[in-house]
Amino acid sequence: LNGTWEFEIDHGASGQERKLYELDHLASQIEVPFCPESKLSGVAYTDFMASVWYRRTFQVPQTWSGQRVLLHFGAVDYDCAVWVNEVEVGTHRGGSSSFTFEITKALQPGENVVVVNALDDTRSLLQPLGKQSYDYYSHNCNYTRTTGIWQTVWLEPVPTTFLERPRLTPDLDNGCLHIQQRVNGPANGLRLEARAFAEGHQAATGTCWVNGGWACLTLKMDTVRAWCPQDPFLYDLYLKLVRETADQQEIVDSAYAYFGLRSVDIKGLAVLLNGEPVYQRLVLDQGFYPDGIWTAPSDDELRLDIERGQAMGFNGARLHQKVFEERYLCWCDRFGYLVWGEFPSWGIDATEPEATVRYATEWQDVLERDYNHP
Repeated sequence: LNGTWEFEIDHGASGQERKLYELDHLASQIEVPFCPESKLSGVAYTDFMASVWYRRTFQVPQTWSGQRVLLHFGAVDYDCAVWVNEVEVGTHRGGSSSFTFEITKALQPGENVVVVNALDDTRSLLQPLGKQSYDYYSHNCNYTRTTGIWQTVWLEPVPTTFLERPRLTPDLDNGCLHIQQRVNGPANGLRLEARAFAEGHQAATGTCWVNGGWACLTLKMDTVRAWCPQDPFLYDLYLKLVRETADQQEIVDSAYAYFGLRSVDIKGLAVLLNGEPVYQRLVLDQGFYPDGIWTAPSDDELRLDIERGQAMGFNGARLHQKVFEERYLCWCDRFGYLVWGEFPSWGIDATEPEATVRYATEWQDVLERDYNHP
């Protein structure tokens, strides 16, 4: 759903009282997923915005008939509410964590309308800001703010019972991958089948029953090849949820993923990668772009940041006071780029219990999102 949306700034944060989600148009336009402060958004409004609204129409492809439909947000800063056809489908708090709403029951034939409202009180001392400036102007190492949608928005069709994001834990010492797979929906009599591939050749296979909405199994690799900066080797993973009857096997859902076999330990003051000390020569990457602010102008630019760092002799980056787009981590996995993830904790009063709860809750969501990346 990236592209042109209708847009309106709601300085009084009164839009929900005024039921802006029921309007048939908003005042202006914006290019999603770029924040309204950015040039690439087409808005380039850099003053404080207490509340912003987004609206666009979409049609569900006929080929999705009979499936559940999920609405995904990479990130929206900071408090977010979403309506589909004037039905509130969910709310989310946190400017950096990804979230998903199921919108199946709110959909209608033909044209559908999605409306997003984001509240952003950057001076509350309760919101993690990272390096977003709490003054009007940028100063020192605090820069232009990001309000509202700033990462990709997309729709996904899934079957009645589907595979959620798995939790993949590499076990290099034993040459294994441990899989914890959450299954959403009725799962009686279903099995999970998993196959790992190394350069196109099957390296492991396994199967287990789904129990209590979970399927847990371990794959023992025939070929053990460690992931490291010098050899960022990735295995391909195919997951399949199946139901077996007397005469056939039905594939309920399936998904592709990848993983790297590597271990991380600490011994004294040394960080060990795959059992050996690794010297980390890291860029301090603040993740701000002149034209997109917190959002990279393109996928190529995410990749080029890594290539530039490696060309200068660095083997990784400290991602400073920002949660980067997950797509960036995919490129790091492929290029063998080490990263330190860091939560944008600046801007909160850590003595306030509510601020601490917000920080801790969102940080756990981000850790879960990024858990599988080598």
